[in-house]
Amino acid sequence: MLPLYKVLINGFRMHILYIMYFWLGLCLCAPTIMIQYTFIKDFRLGVVELAEISGIISVAWAIKPVIGFVVDYISRFVSRRFQLSFAYCLFGISTCSLSFCNNMFAFVSILFLSSFFLAFADVVQDSFLVLTLQDRSIRQRGQVQSFAWTYRSLGSILGCLLSAFLSFHRNRFAIASLCCLGGIFCSLYLKVHKHTKRKKQARKLRDLFDSNVLWFSLLLFFFAYEPGDSSIFEYQMIKRYKVGPMLLAVAQIVGFGMIMLSSLTFRKCCSNSQVIVVVTATTLCCVLLIVVRNLFLTNRIVVDTNIFFITNVVWGAFFSHLSFLPLAVISTALCKKGAEATMYAYFMSLTNFASIISRELSGFLADSIGIHKQLVIATNKLDLFYIVCLVLDVLGVVVVFFLLIKVKVPEQATEIEMIAFDSEELKALESVEDMNELQDVPLD
Repeated sequence: MLPLYKVLINGFRMHILYIMYFWLGLCLCAPTIMIQYTFIKDFRLGVVELAEISGIISVAWAIKPVIGFVVDYISRFVSRRFQLSFAYCLFGISTCSLSFCNNMFAFVSILFLSSFFLAFADVVQDSFLVLTLQDRSIRQRGQVQSFAWTYRSLGSILGCLLSAFLSFHRNRFAIASLCCLGGIFCSLYLKVHKHTKRKKQARKLRDLFDSNVLWFSLLLFFFAYEPGDSSIFEYQMIKRYKVGPMLLAVAQIVGFGMIMLSSLTFRKCCSNSQVIVVVTATTLCCVLLIVVRNLFLTNRIVVDTNIFFITNVVWGAFFSHLSFLPLAVISTALCKKGAEATMYAYFMSLTNFASIISRELSGFLADSIGIHKQLVIATNKLDLFYIVCLVLDVLGVVVVFFLLIKVKVPEQATEIEMIAFDSEELKALESVEDMNELQDVPLD
């Protein structure tokens, strides 16, 4: 039996990639509630402005293929571990700088840089993940992705608590920036398994983007492009219904808990189900939630605000993540040999890009109808906004349904399955010999 400290060290080495996703979730969520209250309370922004700024900040996550190409190119000269560590460092500096921004333009500009550096770190981490999964089965890929989401959700929960407690602290952004320290130091220990095969980078675009990949790209866009009511609902909850930072934090924690639960549900109950059934049914459940929000905001149903807010988060987080999981696993199956990192970043960025389109469409639609900073919005305006959203949502569901029929999933990926760690993997902590067999080698 190994001494306790060696067991801890060995466990750290085995799960370092998952630990990095914990730090990513922490860095993503630590400033969120602080930023929401800064925009609404300090800068007094309305629904349209919130939607527009959210779209601007999210641009960095939509250009992940470009970032992935840059990462692959400069990896010839600079270690990926150093790239990741440096990205977390720049994220911390830019987040800390938000404390000194009293000007709206400066605040948004630095916030964009902070988002860009974290997106860069996310791309590098995903490249480690995909490189580690080379030549692995869909079953193993699903296993690793599931646990990566779990660790990321745990970090996000801690980040939400931190953000809620420090929402009105004078140095809140400086304190939140300290979360990057874990990512800076842990990234230096990241390695790729020794059995990972390095393959030549594919260079021809037509080799990477065949008709099947293009159909799936269109599917991902229509999956996430629909305008939603998130900006209106968030503004009304904070300004009209006086939802405080602690309730926002509880809601976000519950939301990440639902993400973990939906991963478990998918792994246990939906792994053998057809992708088209899982995606369509869960997406329709998300559309139903939009209808219920309209009934609540127009006072057609009267429910306690706190209960409705938490229930809304539980329903939305569970079904939205459950609808995305099959597509995430298919994305790994469609990545071409030698370009796994770039193509995975491309697939994930498509959903981010579609989300930006969704936010901008929401802002444009709200502005056209006349929904701005009103605490009490006219019922006819809200109804018109929600009717247009529902029509576009249903259109998106129909398009996704037919594209799922069109896309040909690789034969080895037709049965999507996620399982827990094998017992042999866990027993590896008990002997030095087993650890030596699992020992990783540097990527560079």
